[in-house]
Amino acid sequence: MPVIAAVVGAFMTGLMYYFMYGNGMAQLDHFLGDRRSAKLRAKSEAAFRAAPLRAIRDPADAAGVLMMLVAIARGTPTPEQEAAIEAEMRTITGPDDDHGTRMAYIRHAAAQAADANTAIDHLAPLLRDKLDASERDDLERMLEAVAIIHGGPIEAQERFIARTVRVLAEQH
Repeated sequence: MPVIAAVVGAFMTGLMYYFMYGNGMAQLDHFLGDRRSAKLRAKSEAAFRAAPLRAIRDPADAAGVLMMLVAIARGTPTPEQEAAIEAEMRTITGPDDDHGTRMAYIRHAAAQAADANTAIDHLAPLLRDKLDASERDDLERMLEAVAIIHGGPIEAQERFIARTVRVLAEQH
């Protein structure tokens, strides 16, 4: 027992000398600074990635991003899914709109979304404010129209659509 106490005492004395006279405090400060920097960097990257979603002011673009996220829930969007999204976008936008540019922005915003739930959380306030009940029903129909391509919706797509409908129905 006295040997264990002597070993522990020697270890604690060495540790104290390391922090007082060695560079132990500098190492500890460096370690904690790296952790703080990593947290700030992660927060900054999340804000940077969410910028395309926060910049959306048109409910048609928000609907397009949600449709693209439904397609992404199955995997990489196929040309058939993108054609369906573009066809749905043509029904809710004017005929003189530049649909190619709009689709490029929708692809970019959907790709930058950290995950589908974050995208819904960013887009829900806009869609709640701008859409009435029948337009929300149309949005649900559009999401389902994209999901049925390639053999019907998979579970991830069904969960995404259900969450979107639920979040849009909530009153804030």
